[in-house]
Amino acid sequence: MKSRLSRAVILYIWLLIGSLPTGAHGEGWSLREADWGSLTLGIVSGIVAHEAGHLVVAKSKGYTVSHDGLSITYPGTDFTRAGQLQLASAGFQTQWVLSELVLRDKNGRENTKPPTDFGAGVVISYVGVSAAYLTFLKNQYNGDIYGMSRATGMSHDRLALMMAIPAMLDAWRLFGNDVPTWVPAVSVMSKGVGAAWIWTY
Repeated sequence: MKSRLSRAVILYIWLLIGSLPTGAHGEGWSLREADWGSLTLGIVSGIVAHEAGHLVVAKSKGYTVSHDGLSITYPGTDFTRAGQLQLASAGFQTQWVLSELVLRDKNGRENTKPPTDFGAGVVISYVGVSAAYLTFLKNQYNGDIYGMSRATGMSHDRLALMMAIPAMLDAWRLFGNDVPTWVPAVSVMSKGVGAAWIWTY
């Protein structure tokens, strides 16, 4: 039932998006001529930035930080619901910001030319992390979605989908040619609404 509901929500969102006005905007980045060294460095940097986001928020709140395998843990921490939500979502929020820095020019306007291979790697890391949490990582005990679910009481599926929507839009912004102008607008709006919800929870 939940799976059918998730598919119905995704279909509804895409039908709604498809009915919005369009206008050509941007040229897509292509893997064909990419420098694999720069691309790989961008991907690794994006993942490191995701984890650094958790560490910065944890340290700012005075939490003890440890590790359990590849997972960051916070032993002995008595979380408030708001604190746990802010901490668990910090990696996503960091990648939201980085993705906007890559996909926009220095004046804050959407780039009309593809980013560098390093920048593309940063965005790809964000899209990949979001895809992983939408699928096989959403039920991982020490994972971000699990922590957000504990803090809010919302289902893993719903939270994973909420985190995936701006990532899907940013993938379109990165790879798409003649991307409609509403795509970056909806992406930024979804990130802004998400950040406002997280920090006022």
